[in-house]
Amino acid sequence: MRKILLTSVGVAALAVSANATDFTLSGTSKLKIADDGNTSVSNTINVGVSKTFDNGMVLSLSQNMNSASSEMTVTSDAVAVTFGDFDQNEKTPGLNGDAAASDIASDGVAHSSDAGGISLGATVAGVGIGAAMNNEGDTMFGGSFTSDMGGMAVTIGGDVYSDNTSSADQTTMGVKAAMGALTIVAHSKQVEAASGGTDTVSYSAAYTAGGLVIGFQGNDADASSYSATYTVVPGMQFEIGSKDNGTTSTSSAELQMTF
Repeated sequence: MRKILLTSVGVAALAVSANATDFTLSGTSKLKIADDGNTSVSNTINVGVSKTFDNGMVLSLSQNMNSASSEMTVTSDAVAVTFGDFDQNEKTPGLNGDAAASDIASDGVAHSSDAGGISLGATVAGVGIGAAMNNEGDTMFGGSFTSDMGGMAVTIGGDVYSDNTSSADQTTMGVKAAMGALTIVAHSKQVEAASGGTDTVSYSAAYTAGGLVIGFQGNDADASSYSATYTVVPGMQFEIGSKDNGTTSTSSAELQMTF
């Protein structure tokens, strides 16, 4: 079974400044058309505010007007603390090369909730450190570093996630290498389970040629995807993708406008 999805995305941003406080208003509008002719429209409005204090600390607030979710970030020097987003400082490199709806989504920690989420990110001697907890009692710790190896920018990182239910504990590790126009990612996720854990190895590649980006994703669970993103003009992108989860193949297209 194949499905065709067309998404049109519009993003509007308004920023004003008064008394050293910056305000932003942004939004997205999506129109989706499936191969059976059904259509759906979704709109999102976000409001943000940022203030820099005399001691150099920065307070940033973000509110999604379509839901109760909100975020607050306090930044000082090389330390940032975010409230309301558990995986804000996840350190394992994520897969790239996805476009439209072709992301196989087999990377990163699958956490239980952002409610009461507190995420800390810091940089110590060139090493990025992340730590998080939430109201469920979940915790996550991770670290990453980037180095130049023979002209390649290589990032290595990992995260250890402890769920309040031990059968959902996860460990992720990954490496990302950027070689000019080509970026390659290898990712491993191990999930504990009472009936036997799973260990999924994922990989991706993205090649950039001018305004065209060609991507590929895959994993050892028989999921794969191919995609292409073309920048028509600055602020307008056209994306196509094809994803196969091992049993079903889905094609998608997306026109994204940013302004």
